[in-house]
Amino acid sequence: MRYSNRLALACCIAVSVPAQAQVQPGQWEASVTVRSIDMPGAPPQVVAMMKGKTTRQTYCLTAEQAAKGPQEMLKQNPSCRFTKYSMAGGAISTSMICSQNGATMNAQANGSYTATSFNVTSTAVMSGQMSMKMTSTSSGRRLGPCTGK
Repeated sequence: MRYSNRLALACCIAVSVPAQAQVQPGQWEASVTVRSIDMPGAPPQVVAMMKGKTTRQTYCLTAEQAAKGPQEMLKQNPSCRFTKYSMAGGAISTSMICSQNGATMNAQANGSYTATSFNVTSTAVMSGQMSMKMTSTSSGRRLGPCTGK
């Protein structure tokens, strides 16, 4: 079950990562909040523990990474690929599939972005041995230059 949760959050974060040259490089802060979760067969306390949980991440987006875009970042996980990617005019719409260990995660995201921020709503559906459906919201903002941490 832990693996499923990590894959779901990784997909949601990856789908909502700011993209190439349309955003400013620098130190970014991103958060993902689980809005709803359906995990058939999971203990109710596990579902309750995840619902409403916010995960925060701070990272440095270099000029080189910003120029390459999020698709390049996903090459670190060869099981993930975009089936749709549109980021133009302040709107973002994506679909991504990740397959690993007999599980498949389909994630869709829609939202808005500027050069220094993004807000996205995502839905991820996992099939396989541990099925689940999760809706989350993601937001991020540029904090300034990279701090080296």
